[in-house]
Amino acid sequence: IARMEKLVSSDRKEQVLVDSFCQKLVEEFNRSPARVGSRALQATQVRGWFLDKLPASTPKPASLPTTSEEKPLASEPDALISEIKTSASDEEKVLALDTSISNNEDALSADLPKDKVPEFEDLQFEAKSSKDSAWYDVALFLAHRKTSLGEVEVRVRFIGYGAEEDEWVNVRKAVRQQSIPLESSECRSIVKGDLVLCFKESNDEALHFDAHVVDVQRKQHDIRGCRCLFHVEYDHDQSQEMVNLKRISRRPRYL
Repeated sequence: IARMEKLVSSDRKEQVLVDSFCQKLVEEFNRSPARVGSRALQATQVRGWFLDKLPASTPKPASLPTTSEEKPLASEPDALISEIKTSASDEEKVLALDTSISNNEDALSADLPKDKVPEFEDLQFEAKSSKDSAWYDVALFLAHRKTSLGEVEVRVRFIGYGAEEDEWVNVRKAVRQQSIPLESSECRSIVKGDLVLCFKESNDEALHFDAHVVDVQRKQHDIRGCRCLFHVEYDHDQSQEMVNLKRISRRPRYL
């Protein structure tokens, strides 16, 4: 983190959002003796950290095309597809979208647009690792199996990781449609009690975890974008902190 903070304050700050730069940097971090025995970092985590630290006016370069390994969900047996469809569409309530500022929580979620249900072939997924309880974007579903209890598990490869980090995960409990980052104009869609995916950083790692919104401090937006603060409690360890909108991704929600 100290290294990245120096880069943000240097004359190379526009370069740090380039995918190839983030990939080179994360490879350097992963080779560090200090990270021996730790889960490998991924370039998307480093880029997300930079996005959170840089001013909203900093130019954001377009992402490079994904590699052949990072491709959409391949064709799977009907039973597996049915399980993933059920898991991906099991959402809770209507998404609210609005650009005005209000402290009236009751007004935030009424009569507002809903997410369009995507075609299955367009779905992108994230999976929860049993190693650290964090969620990672899925590059590939490699195989599937049924447990002795009749539950379906899939072997996943995470985007930015190699085969050595592949995991078997429970489809219903640990696979879901990818969470969606929020624009400044969408802050009103997050209200007290919501489940969100939140970017948590410490001295050792920066990962995405499930969290629930404990409270929201609505603030007037300015040229930098949303200035609201969200008090969240992480599901995996019950720790709490105040975060800004850039660190939150919402869950897709449908009627």
